[in-house]
Amino acid sequence: MRLELTRKSELALRALSVLSRTDGGFANGPEIADALSISTHYLATVMAPLSRAGWVRSATGPRGGYRLSLDISSHSVLDLIESVEGIVDRDSCMHGDVMQPVQEPCSLHQPWTRARDALLKELDAANLGEVLGIES
Repeated sequence: MRLELTRKSELALRALSVLSRTDGGFANGPEIADALSISTHYLATVMAPLSRAGWVRSATGPRGGYRLSLDISSHSVLDLIESVEGIVDRDSCMHGDVMQPVQEPCSLHQPWTRARDALLKELDAANLGEVLGIES
């Protein structure tokens, strides 16, 4: 895990912010893409994991688009990141390798593990509704 949000996660967060202001209605793809300064083609790749994970619902047609399908205030920033990027790898060394056996940890094993655990704890504690400024 890199200690940064990927562009896709950042755009997913911003897309949820746009959708949170639609009062439960649909926002069309071109409007969302424009708000995110991306193409509608790339918007589909941002929204696909959100749709698969049940965060948004999509509909086609003149009144279609995307809308929230769950209460984002009951989820954390980590929930969103894992929905977009996949489950965070908690078993890799900072070198990107699978952790060495406990009897032979690398010299940075303990500080890396503590730092990763602290970051994940903070992301899990960060309420998505609060981060996006949504009143629950």
